Amino acid sequence: MAARRLADALLLLLAASVPLSTTGMEAAVLALGGLTLLGAAGGWARVRATPLDGVLGLFYGTLAASTLVSGHPLEATGWARLWVVLTYFVVFWWLRDRRQAIRFVHVLVGAGALAAAYGLLQHETGADWYRAALGRPLLVHPRETGGAGYAIVGFFRNYLTFAHTMLFPLAWATASAMGGALAGLGAAALLLVAIAFSTARGVWLATVAVVATLVLMARGRTAGLAAGALAAAALLAFAVSRDLRREAAHMFGLGGPNAGRVAIYAANLDIIHAHPVLGLGFGRYQRAAQPFYAAHPEADRHSHAHNDYLQIAAEAGLTGLAAFGLLFATALRCGWAAIAEAPDAATRATAAGAWAGLVGFLVGGVTQYNFGDNEVAIAMWVALAVLMRLREP
Repeated sequence: MAARRLADALLLLLAASVPLSTTGMEAAVLALGGLTLLGAAGGWARVRATPLDGVLGLFYGTLAASTLVSGHPLEATGWARLWVVLTYFVVFWWLRDRRQAIRFVHVLVGAGALAAAYGLLQHETGADWYRAALGRPLLVHPRETGGAGYAIVGFFRNYLTFAHTMLFPLAWATASAMGGALAGLGAAALLLVAIAFSTARGVWLATVAVVATLVLMARGRTAGLAAGALAAAALLAFAVSRDLRREAAHMFGLGGPNAGRVAIYAANLDIIHAHPVLGLGFGRYQRAAQPFYAAHPEADRHSHAHNDYLQIAAEAGLTGLAAFGLLFATALRCGWAAIAEAPDAATRATAAGAWAGLVGFLVGGVTQYNFGDNEVAIAMWVALAVLMRLREP
């Protein structure tokens, strides 16, 4: 019973930390992992099969094969990031039932609304009390010279990780709003406006995908009203902010502010063309990709491909990309059962929010390597674990 209470407390810490603290997320996941090891050794932890074990094994096996075939496994330092997959297992194992999964999500959405409100304060004033109280360097600054507001970083290290992570509480809050919950609508509106003022343009597209997915799932008058209210909030934000309109005006261009990103994509297409089957070897990117960037001097960053699909294909080849696609296709197919077979409205909304959040994650991955950011990846694995857990009683 003591272990069960500790696990419940760690789950609450994890839920609250997803929108608020990368350190809190990581600490909660590692503590749940340690508790699981103790429980497995003592015979009292519920370590059991999950619906995605097969495709997860195939995906990570493919990544491992690419690293070994590269001939330089000791250079594959990128493997150190992949421990966050532990999140999926410990959340799935320690959530007792659907009721606890729903409560877990309610805590996460509440923390997300708090982070969004704090972010909007940042946009207007540049306040960063959180880092100031901890004596850390302040990270809030104007996104562009002459901008009227400050970039929202919330409690994270930059505006991109803030926006990508907020997609998940946004998806759950929107699903709740489309079921008629006023608190959900309020949280969703706060989150939507905060994401808009983060100026993470790729996440704007992911937000549209999240809301559109939930509208198609719901297809009711309440869902339409909620979607209309959120659209009005977004349009109002763009109407009052010249900075947002300026960011949106050139978001699809190939030159100007986007020239560096286009060059990054070109360099990674060169890598895939040269190493189509198993890539450079997973985890070796920062060292092995540098020669390919020499042909694209306008590329403004060399750390990763700024795209999940190009990154996986560059590191693990088209074989790795196929395994990545199979993993998420299987997750969405299995997760659909949780929505279709939900015994009540609360379970259905929670499952639908998790499903839509995964869609948002995949769309967001077109413009950013969000699979490589711990805070975003942990949020994604949390949503996936909740969705798989809701398939069971």
